[in-house]
Amino acid sequence: MSVLFRVELYVKDIEESLKFYQDIIGLELYGRNERSGRFNYDCFSLLITSESILGDEHYFNSKAISDVKGNGFELIIVVDELEKVYQRCLHSNYPIEVDVEKYPWKMRGFKIGDPDGYFLRITSK
Repeated sequence: MSVLFRVELYVKDIEESLKFYQDIIGLELYGRNERSGRFNYDCFSLLITSESILGDEHYFNSKAISDVKGNGFELIIVVDELEKVYQRCLHSNYPIEVDVEKYPWKMRGFKIGDPDGYFLRITSK
């Protein structure tokens, strides 16, 4: 059985978000158009899409209204070089929500919010 898992994040500024995920986090942009971009890894895709495509009646604009995007959602991104990503965040003056810590399951990570406030845990393999 083949499994493909995709997450789509709707963002205010597509250019700012693509730059963040590519230049700060270090993901490789697989493809894009004027309203969205996609980062792939194995059977996972992270889709970044402009929220301008959502109509007034869309679920996010009519029922799931919140000042914080992704409330109750944490996206975990596993990276090869945790320290390099952490240093890029510091060098770019990107706010760190939780500094690097060691987890009981022998991995390390830190937590940040992306440009729209989606909560991310950046962790080692």
